[in-house]
Amino acid sequence: MYKKENNLIGKCGFYCGSCPTYVKGKCTGCRTAHTKGDCFTFDCVDDQEIDYCGLCEEFPCNEIMTKEKATVLDSRWLKWKKEQRDKQWK
Repeated sequence: MYKKENNLIGKCGFYCGSCPTYVKGKCTGCRTAHTKGDCFTFDCVDDQEIDYCGLCEEFPCNEIMTKEKATVLDSRWLKWKKEQRDKQWK
């Protein structure tokens, strides 16, 4: 069994330890591989001073759902999550 480490939970909420690129040793994970300006979600989370995207009140926001490569999270799940959030706001 592998040990989950907080630094392997990407700012979009994806667990980098399950990524084939990480497993092959070709990436160190989002939190160490990215810097300001090269990932929308990384920058947004930092700007909002939260740990990861799912903690944002607007999650999933229009930007993460429409910007190319903003997240690796499944678009169908994001759509469902947005519908659930919108129902709660009514």
